[in-house]
Amino acid sequence: QRMLMSRLVGTEVDVVKVSHHGSADQHPELYRQLKPAVALIGVGDDNDYGHPTDRALDTLGAIGSAVVRSDQSGTATLHRNEAGEIELWSERAG
Repeated sequence: QRMLMSRLVGTEVDVVKVSHHGSADQHPELYRQLKPAVALIGVGDDNDYGHPTDRALDTLGAIGSAVVRSDQSGTATLHRNEAGEIELWSERAG
């Protein structure tokens, strides 16, 4: 993630896939730079590793990212509506 920083200067994204299931090994500055509207975290139900970590979730929350976790949402899809807004569908609506 640190190596990506220099390559992505000035880049903002709509959606980011959070690396390593939202482990503590994140580079918060990368997420602050990218400013994703949506952050996808693939993580298993009842994992023993504590993923995603509070640190990762706090980083994403502080920049206003909507977090979509597979352990809570199940399968999820994103699409843009006619107004260009990102909409989410998930098998576990909540």
